[in-house]
Parts: sequence; C-alpha cells; structure tokens
Amino acid sequence: MTLPRILDSLLERTAIRLLHRIHRITHRMPVRLRTIQRQRVVVVAPHADDESIAVGGTLALQRRAGGEVTALIVTNEPVDADGTWARKSEAEAAGKVLGHRHRFLGFPDGQTSLHEDAIAGVLTDALRELRPDVVICPFPGDHHRDHQAVSASTAGAIARSGFSGEVWCYETWSTLWPNTAIDISEVVDEKRRAIACYRSQLAHMPYADAALGLNRFRGLKVGVTHAEGLFACAAPRFIELARTLSIV
Repeated sequence: MTLPRILDSLLERTAIRLLHRIHRITHRMPVRLRTIQRQRVVVVAPHADDESIAVGGTLALQRRAGGEVTALIVTNEPVDADGTWARKSEAEAAGKVLGHRHRFLGFPDGQTSLHEDAIAGVLTDALRELRPDVVICPFPGDHHRDHQAVSASTAGAIARSGFSGEVWCYETWSTLWPNTAIDISEVVDEKRRAIACYRSQLAHMPYADAALGLNRFRGLKVGVTHAEGLFACAAPRFIELARTLSIV
C-alpha cells in the first residue's frame, strides 16, 4: 500500500472513531424547541462571520428580548495592502443588524491550534468580566481546524473561570446531532442581511444560501419554517464532551 493510501486509511479510521464517540453521546436525544429568554450571552467566534452564519437568528432574537450579547472574535485575518482589515468593519456592520457588540482578540487566522492556551486565558478573563448566562461556541467536532481549537479553548476557559451556566454549541463547517432548536422564522431576513455585510467572504462562497438552507432543513423536524440547531448542555457536560472527543 502506498503512503498516501495509508494516510487516507488512518484519517478514515480516525474520523469513524470520532463519529462513534459523538454518536454515543448525542444519539436519540430529542430536539427541543426553545424560546429565547432575555439573557447575557457570550458568543465565541473563531472568525468574523461565524457568529452571523451559525447563530445570527438566535442573536437577533436576543436583541428583541432585550438581552445583552457580546461576540468574541478570536482571529484577525491578514490586513489588506492599504492596512485595512475588511472583516472588522463588516463584523461591526453585522453587529448593528443583529444587535450585539464585539471584541476582537487578534489571534492569527488559521493558527489557533498553536495558541489554544493563550486563547483560553483571554476567554477566561472575558467570562469572569462579562458573567454570561449562556456561552455559545463551535461544536468540538466541527470540521475546521480553527473551530476545533477555539472550542477546546472555550472548554478550558469555562473550566478555569468557574462558569456554571449553559453552553450552546453551533454548527458551521459540519453538522451536529442537535438536541435544541431555536425558531428563527421571524428573523430570517435579519440573519440574511447580517451575513450580507461580509462582502469580502461572499465573493468566494454563498454563505447566506447555505446557512439558511440548513436552517430550513432544521426547521422541518420541529415544525417551523427556519430553525438553528444547537447542542445545549451544562458547562461540566461540555467540558466532558470536549475531552471525550480528544480535543481538550
């Protein structure tokens, strides 16, 4: 067997083991349709746009409920030739649509796995300061290296900070087995407008169509037009999940 085929085989076996672990944790759990209540929320986004693509509807509903939402944007993309960072201004525009504020943490895009402990430290300080009721972050098994690393860092920060609320994991680059759904039917247009603020990213991929298509599919199971699927659990359970998936 050639080396490339050996590597492919190893990756396949690793992926299957990962899926088995996730499946054992989440299989057969009912999907519960939940109503957004006014809360303090921290959203951890590996990149500017993840917050709008993954949970833009949930954030818009928090704004309507009078909640307080802070999006922690972990990475900065490389600046343009003129010294500007396009996604920062785009994120701020999206925040005006959805009603949340931002903090930009400034870690290098594509390299979060090299800075997991440092990211966890910054997130720990933010959680202690902001005292959220809910933390929203990527699912530990998301099929993106930055998202996995940021999820691991979030688990570390939750353990260090003593956060005892709920953690809601979202899906971006790969789907998850949700146990919670948020009906976003009334705010679909707001979510689409927020995603549209990221012009630099939409030049490469139709993120709004993809995200809202998934939301339409998620809505089928709970009898609504559009829903965002989440894996919601208590903080200790999230830490256990991250460790079980060998990411922490």
